[in-house]
Amino acid sequence: MENGSELSRIDSTVKYISNTYSEGNDDIDAYVTSTLIIITANDPMDTDMQPLVLVEKTSVKSINLTKIDEINRLSRAFVAHELTLPELYRALQQLRKQNLLSVPKATAGSFLLSSTLTYLGTQNLLNSFLAGLFGMMGMYLVLRIYKYLHRPFIGELVVSAIITICVRLLMLMIPLSDYNAIIIGALFPLLPGVQLTTSINDIFDGNLISGPQRLLSAMILTLTMVLGSLLVYTIWR
Repeated sequence: MENGSELSRIDSTVKYISNTYSEGNDDIDAYVTSTLIIITANDPMDTDMQPLVLVEKTSVKSINLTKIDEINRLSRAFVAHELTLPELYRALQQLRKQNLLSVPKATAGSFLLSSTLTYLGTQNLLNSFLAGLFGMMGMYLVLRIYKYLHRPFIGELVVSAIITICVRLLMLMIPLSDYNAIIIGALFPLLPGVQLTTSINDIFDGNLISGPQRLLSAMILTLTMVLGSLLVYTIWR
């Protein structure tokens, strides 16, 4: 959940681990929302036993598909009895502390994505290079801002304004006919594509609380970037 997985994956993972640990002897159920996990366990053979309830509160801290894949690998290893429960717990705690996001790879990927999309839209190598350069700068700044503030939307707002200012300043020295395409291409890697896809999957799976919530968050993030650019356009006339 902390790394942005869809709720159906979280629900199935919790049930697989719980049923494997109890060896199918207990009646275990899980209820997952975008901020809360509730697990109940009940021994069907003991009618006097009160159900055990575990509540864990958390939230999406980032979108990290590498960690999601690693958690899937660990859970499958536990279900296959390749790991014991203490070993699984230690591995998950260690994974939680690791930062598997590579800043050089993220910035290089942003350059490739921004430059490619801008070239497809403008057929201009200069516009493509500038969009890739600003896209790489934007991704680096967003990662650094989030590292120190740990607040969503602020980094995207600031970076969209900075990129727009840089493009407008560059226009004073170089005539750029498709400067809007450069700005859009530079901001494209920051769009919440994974979050949008996850929200749609949650809605189709019937999770009508987390799905719309994540969809709204993705829309706010997109509007935040638009607002950052509009502020510069409004002031710089």
